[in-house]
Amino acid sequence: MSAGTYGDATYRFLVPHAPHHKRTDRDLFPALGSARAATLNVFRARPGVQRPRLISSWAGSIDSLLLSFPSYGVHSPELTAGYRSVINSMRAGTRFVVVHHESDRQAVAEWFRAAGHPEGNVAHVPMPDYVDFTDWAEDAYLALVDADDTEDSHTYLLEPWSFPRSGDSLIADSVEEFTSVRASQAPLVFQGGNCLVGDDFWLLGTDYFLDTLDLIRTGELPVSVPEGRTEVEFARELFGRHVDSTRELHLVGTKRPLGLKRYYATVDGGEYFLDLPGGGTGDLQPIFHIDMFVTLAGPADDGRFRVLVGSPALADSALGTKSPFALQAAYDEIAADLEQRGFAVGRNPLVHRPEITQRLPFSALRDFAGTPDGAELREVVAELAAAGAQQDTSVQVRSWHHITWNNCLVENSSRGKRVYLPTFGHGEHADLAVVDDEMDRLWTGLGFSVVRLADFNAFASRLGVVHCIKKYLSRGE
Repeated sequence: MSAGTYGDATYRFLVPHAPHHKRTDRDLFPALGSARAATLNVFRARPGVQRPRLISSWAGSIDSLLLSFPSYGVHSPELTAGYRSVINSMRAGTRFVVVHHESDRQAVAEWFRAAGHPEGNVAHVPMPDYVDFTDWAEDAYLALVDADDTEDSHTYLLEPWSFPRSGDSLIADSVEEFTSVRASQAPLVFQGGNCLVGDDFWLLGTDYFLDTLDLIRTGELPVSVPEGRTEVEFARELFGRHVDSTRELHLVGTKRPLGLKRYYATVDGGEYFLDLPGGGTGDLQPIFHIDMFVTLAGPADDGRFRVLVGSPALADSALGTKSPFALQAAYDEIAADLEQRGFAVGRNPLVHRPEITQRLPFSALRDFAGTPDGAELREVVAELAAAGAQQDTSVQVRSWHHITWNNCLVENSSRGKRVYLPTFGHGEHADLAVVDDEMDRLWTGLGFSVVRLADFNAFASRLGVVHCIKKYLSRGE
């Protein structure tokens, strides 16, 4: 994964109560060496898929969804409210594939019964209670069909070469065991949240395309570049062969690395801060997955395809806030690039918000920086000292995360145009209600019926929202 991560000891010192199961988390166990990992990766291609075609991110009614509900979510009221708001909002007749821990079967089944979804429309995929999977159902695979299938078509869950996050890499095989969905694998690096699927195109975040190139160059993928082709040409050919052979691939990212540091010393109004601004930031993407800041909305009136791109500046204007680490120029560059490619680009508010994780005396911060675990903090400690911090100066640790309405569910079908929007203007985040309302007006102006979902702040603090907790398995007309 290309998103920046922090040394565990340093991060836990600064953010001792950080939520677990963030969307950017890797395995809980030490990374395997490449030689040992290679023994675990068995290339499971499906030779029968002649023309892979991804399930759309916007077109057609939402007919079938994959959801995953681990025990930590089932027993968290904040997360359960989000899960159930999605279940309750889906149209009658929607089918579900539901991954859950074995011991939670009855609790999860009751959510669907209470929402009026018949048992026959819910396929349960029980996982052993000891398997540590997450609720980020979007990421560990891509959903596609074979465009050549005319009868008895299947949905395939296509997994990347590796997926280093908890037990999520087990989900596709488990779904295959209990349903008609089939599992496959490609010698490529991708995650579902870093892909969006349009009409004659699909978008891939640049970071993972470059990660694929790196593995090709190092020989860690079981492929070799044919004579006469460049590595970039061959990588594009592989994505076409395994992921989508019917649509044009567009990469989404900046032209140069963003260069955001892990730690910043900030003095504002006489207060001292240690900022951790990069939670969820990629190398060439202002957020590690494009579904967090790009939304596909379907054709505009002039025939161009409409794309919404988030803008922290618009959120700051609406809220009267200041986001010094929001990387506004990166969003603007990506929006301008999409416009140049012929898309109808609209902009919408996107919040980059800090949370004070703790207040430390400067002496404690300086002492930790003097240990081997705290070596990364020495530069920022020196900057705070140069700015006037004394031993007893209180330093506020601010961890930043994104709150985004781009991460929504879009339905543009013969049954109407509907968007399922997360909301955030609740409780201590009540100020965000003004953006909830603005996003409602924006989508209504595009001709969509807006379905407001529950409070998704508990998800945003873990670096994901509603698009992240589902997988489209099939769509209607």
